[in-house]
Amino acid sequence: MLGRHSAFLSSVGIAPTQPPEPNEGVVQWLRLTDDQRHQALQLAASICLGLRVPGDGGAADEAWCRAVAKALRPGAWLDPATQDPRALLAAWAGEACWSRLRLSWAPDALQPAFNDLPSNKLQTLWQAVLWRVSRG
Repeated sequence: MLGRHSAFLSSVGIAPTQPPEPNEGVVQWLRLTDDQRHQALQLAASICLGLRVPGDGGAADEAWCRAVAKALRPGAWLDPATQDPRALLAAWAGEACWSRLRLSWAPDALQPAFNDLPSNKLQTLWQAVLWRVSRG
């Protein structure tokens, strides 16, 4: 049994160690529904990548995203080549947590490089996004 477990972990790129102690933000992410996670990624993409927010929130979400983007100024610290908001999630969660969080997507969907992004900006981004999608 241990052999199968190790083989599975190896196949999905997880080092066979105990999971890291999650921080409160990661726990909050895990409590979101699939729809809320999708919305959170869309909001992060709108804030940092300038993509439009589709869906019911429309104009209110777009105005909120513009205000957060104005405060965070992602153009000053985010590589313009970044195209996927999951890379921001990965950088915020950290490599140890991301190795498990990324199991929510296809194995080859994203292999983010853990860029040296400012942790204070990522923390503010995800706190704001999680608040927005959790407020009900």
